Amino acid sequence: MEITAVETYVVDADWRNWFFVQVKTDEGITGVGEALAGEGLTGAIEATAEAHQHYLIGEDPLNRKKINRRLMRYPFAWRAGKLISAVASAFDIALWDIAGKYHEEPVWKLLGGKVRDEIPVYANGWHIGERTPENYAHHAEKAVKEQEYPALKCDPFAHYEHSLSDDQIQEVAELLEAVRDAVGWDVGIGLDCHGRFSRRGAIEVANALEEYDIMFLEEPVELEDREVMADVTQHVNMPVATGERIYNNETMADIIRQQACDIIQPDITNYGSLQDVQHAAAMAKNRYMTFAPHNPNAGVSTAAALHVCAGIENLEVLEHMSRDVPWGDEVVKHDLVVEDGSLSVPDEPGLGVEFDPDAAREHPGEPKDSHSLFDAEGALKRP
Repeated sequence: MEITAVETYVVDADWRNWFFVQVKTDEGITGVGEALAGEGLTGAIEATAEAHQHYLIGEDPLNRKKINRRLMRYPFAWRAGKLISAVASAFDIALWDIAGKYHEEPVWKLLGGKVRDEIPVYANGWHIGERTPENYAHHAEKAVKEQEYPALKCDPFAHYEHSLSDDQIQEVAELLEAVRDAVGWDVGIGLDCHGRFSRRGAIEVANALEEYDIMFLEEPVELEDREVMADVTQHVNMPVATGERIYNNETMADIIRQQACDIIQPDITNYGSLQDVQHAAAMAKNRYMTFAPHNPNAGVSTAAALHVCAGIENLEVLEHMSRDVPWGDEVVKHDLVVEDGSLSVPDEPGLGVEFDPDAAREHPGEPKDSHSLFDAEGALKRP
């Protein structure tokens, strides 16, 4: 079997774009992959994919390691860069999809088997509209009672940075209190800080909000100084999670070695390969840390994450977007429905999803200023 073509697709997904690749073979088997495409960079990702597709054309799609090694090492000056890692991830996912279809087995089986059939999830994207206690409570109740999510994640900190005043902390506390009143205390609440706080500010925020039984505090500070992240982790009374912006095991190993968090969050669509994600989970397991993949993406990403999570012993939970564009299920057809707080691991050959190129072309993505989390002054935008 030989790879004959690689096609790329940028798809409009409202406030962001999705990026997909489709890899074709001379035996008629095709595979689909997805790369993390945030903050208006889908054009750069598309150009990178097209510039590097020659590493795939003419190769055996079952020889993933050779292809991945060439992608990650041969562009010497840009080796292991963010764009190349994201593109390599998309290609790798597509090649696993091909391998599963070729062997008529689900990807999880080719990855070594599974230890669970159901993957617990939490909702992201559930809150829209006004940043008020009433609106937060309304959407939280909808996500939990109508969509059956057992946990929610949000960024309730508006555009605040570094540290919060007493009034600002009270403002955030009122939002969380409204959510707790709406959904009760059995529902998990994760707080995403997007790396905005100083060391002192992160600890103050965590201490002030501890009473709301926080499931995890995500990216309280930036990762450039792992010692600071570790210090925050040691001084707060809630689990700390991080890792979505890490895209190689060298950096992840340093995070784990320094015990800079409690939960690692690699994103399967920017980490280079599914086996590298497995390696990250194994490193975390060896230090008694858990694994909760970052996944604010489309159905291909979710399917790939399910196949990986199925075999991870130290799995904590998987992120899942609770709302989507109406055409999302047309572009990526799947049976991935949240029931009783979980998603079932697919058993169909390959990833278990079907990509529709025609539907993707009907909704082409365009550059969007809203992709950036930050405003013109460099502060985080209000949600």
